[in-house]
Amino acid sequence: MNTNLIQTVIIEDEPKALELLSGLIEATGMAEVVATTTDPFQATDLLTRYEPDMVFLDIRMPGMSGFDILNEMKNLNTAMPHVVFTTAHDEYAIKAFDYAAFDYLLKPIDPDRLRETLTRFCVNNRKDTAERPQALIENNKVLIFRGVTGVTFIDTDDVICITADGNYSIFHFITGRVETVTSLIGTVEMLLGRHFFRTGRSCIINTAFLVRIDMKQLQCVLIKGEKEFRCDISREKVRQLMEHIKGRIAESQNL
Repeated sequence: MNTNLIQTVIIEDEPKALELLSGLIEATGMAEVVATTTDPFQATDLLTRYEPDMVFLDIRMPGMSGFDILNEMKNLNTAMPHVVFTTAHDEYAIKAFDYAAFDYLLKPIDPDRLRETLTRFCVNNRKDTAERPQALIENNKVLIFRGVTGVTFIDTDDVICITADGNYSIFHFITGRVETVTSLIGTVEMLLGRHFFRTGRSCIINTAFLVRIDMKQLQCVLIKGEKEFRCDISREKVRQLMEHIKGRIAESQNL
């Protein structure tokens, strides 16, 4: 195993497609295939054992989809590799965004497109396994979600707060724009940087716009220009928010 190369695992139920993709990956000289399987039920064991940098994951497989495999991995609470979905069916693209996919490649896979994926990983995301989750959060300033009417692109620098509405999350922007996405607020929270803070079950605030905490109303007050936003916060969360802000100040002073 050459640790200077991107370590990859392929999960693909069609042997010919698996062999072809493996050859394309190795031919780039940028990555090596450390393990493969045509049995989706072996996927989680394989990923846990090898802890690759990247998994090339077919979506449609008999008995278990690529999305099912990722759900199992989340339940195991193990390190998650960068996920590149591979499929001949482009209707899954939007759902793939919900799983924070690193990339989405349509079959037959174009060698140049594959090289672009590996190059982007090397430039922006090559971190030690322990650093990977936080690095991804800090780098992903622009997030992609499935919205009510299609795909929604979110620039987190422009977000003042996010509120929950059942199975939906509503982004409130400094311009007054509002976007509703079909993701739970807990899922959204995991994708945000450290300047965001969850004040309760139904609200996440961008602390960059926090101007005061109204202890009488138990609300966070956020202001941008002439626009004011308020989010409820419990007394216990006030203490946590103060510690969070102190930590951020300490970090900035140590830079």
